[in-house]
Amino acid sequence: MPKITVNLDLIKLIAETNNFDFPKTPESKYLICGIRGAILEDPNNTSFQAVKTLHLSDINYTNPRCTILLLNLLDGQLAAYPASTVPHRRSIKASVLKNGLGTNCLMTGFYSDYRKGVHKPQSNTGHPALRQTAPHPIRRSADDEDYDNDDRIEYANPFDNIHGGWFQSIDAEYFSSAGCQVIMGYPGCKRPGREKSVGPWASFQKNIYETTQDKFAYLLVSGREFLPLLATPPVKTQKLKFGSKGAGVIDLQEKLAKKHFYEGKTDGDFGERTLKAVINFQQSVFGKEGADGVVGPMTLAELT
Repeated sequence: MPKITVNLDLIKLIAETNNFDFPKTPESKYLICGIRGAILEDPNNTSFQAVKTLHLSDINYTNPRCTILLLNLLDGQLAAYPASTVPHRRSIKASVLKNGLGTNCLMTGFYSDYRKGVHKPQSNTGHPALRQTAPHPIRRSADDEDYDNDDRIEYANPFDNIHGGWFQSIDAEYFSSAGCQVIMGYPGCKRPGREKSVGPWASFQKNIYETTQDKFAYLLVSGREFLPLLATPPVKTQKLKFGSKGAGVIDLQEKLAKKHFYEGKTDGDFGERTLKAVINFQQSVFGKEGADGVVGPMTLAELT
């Protein structure tokens, strides 16, 4: 499996190539970064360090095959936690029978507002977590037990929170997610025998709740996005996706409008309206299988 060495500068480069607004310090101490399809070389080391090593891995919706980073923007150190940013196959299988309802997969992008709160506050498994506070783009599968470009996209708030995942190793065959971003470990809750949080989740929760910061940005990317940036010299291909901002988005909106796919203000904010326009355009040019919602060189070439 290809290996990637991650530090704060590389995360900033990922944000730059995706045209994301990197959080400012000292307004934010922490940034959270989910890396889909990458597992930690040392999954039990949750200490803050300058560098973390990960190995790319295929997503199988059965084993946790992702990593969530907690980046300290004040000193450049980062902690890393084994995680899953996709739902478990058990939940997907049940939701296929309900036209995909009940389970979803959060699309990659930049999400600016997760807040401290409680996951499942009415349940005996409710515990402190970071809660999704706004509608986000998600995919739902109604035909099989994974997520593809031809699965439908909804723009909703299904409370894909960041919380304890109820698993204890990267080889676990179960984790508790129907769409949430879940971290290895067990959360403290009202369930008997679960009086305190344990494992990497306990470390993540402690770090989050010891800071006065209440609003957290979440950057979610695929592990394979790092590979061009690790080349010598780095290949900095510009992309636009949900959460991108700036002049490039304005140009995209104007091009989509000229082809009658986009209506509304050209505000430089790649949100719901722009995502829908991009998906519709990509489907018209590449078909459903090519409509990933990411504007790279091929999509831009077809818009020109």
